[in-house]
Amino acid sequence: MNRRVVASGLIALAVALIPALVAAQAPTDLPAQNRPGSGIRDRYNSSKPQTTARLDDAVHKFNSDDPESRIEAVRLFGELQTDPKALEYLLQAANDGDMRVRIKGIDVLGNIKAKEASPILVQQLFLRDTEPQVKQHILAALGKIGDPRSVQPLLDVVGQDAPTPIRGAAIYALGEIGDRKALPKLETLAKTSDDDNVRRLAGEAVRKINEKPAPAVVPPALAVDRRGPGGPGTP
Repeated sequence: MNRRVVASGLIALAVALIPALVAAQAPTDLPAQNRPGSGIRDRYNSSKPQTTARLDDAVHKFNSDDPESRIEAVRLFGELQTDPKALEYLLQAANDGDMRVRIKGIDVLGNIKAKEASPILVQQLFLRDTEPQVKQHILAALGKIGDPRSVQPLLDVVGQDAPTPIRGAAIYALGEIGDRKALPKLETLAKTSDDDNVRRLAGEAVRKINEKPAPAVVPPALAVDRRGPGGPGTP
């Protein structure tokens, strides 16, 4: 399940419970509009129809034959990123027949760091009919998303006899992701590439990866506690 959806659900649940807890301790003789928590509850309840209306409006625009309308819809879906339906439409937009809509969808998926889009974007990256301009947007999006699953495909792009802008964008994306698995290839390019731009970009990517803080190490005892009852090793 999308982590953003789960987080949104937990926040919504917490907001919904706050008025009930406050009301339980509040005087019952107060008018409803003056009771503590009534404003929070009203605002929360009123947000649902607004979100639904905005999503419906975006879907209507997305189904239009006008590319400009579909581009506007993609922008709206990006603002509604916590809704699973919005993400579904963004994934559709990334495969749209109109290159302008497709690029907008790819850019938005990158901006919202949608890891669900990584496999689709990687697949497009290696299709022969994907335009070079679209490939550059895909590479930029993959760098923003930061999905480690993209590292090997990006290394494959770097190793290809691709134009410098494409290789450079892939190198930059690897630096943004920051996975140390990319270091050997990047370090070699930084020292041996015949292309000055490739050498420079590879050197910058190596520096970024080396400067990225290492992942926090969880002590073994704490890791066991996190597994909870019934976890591995539990009698």
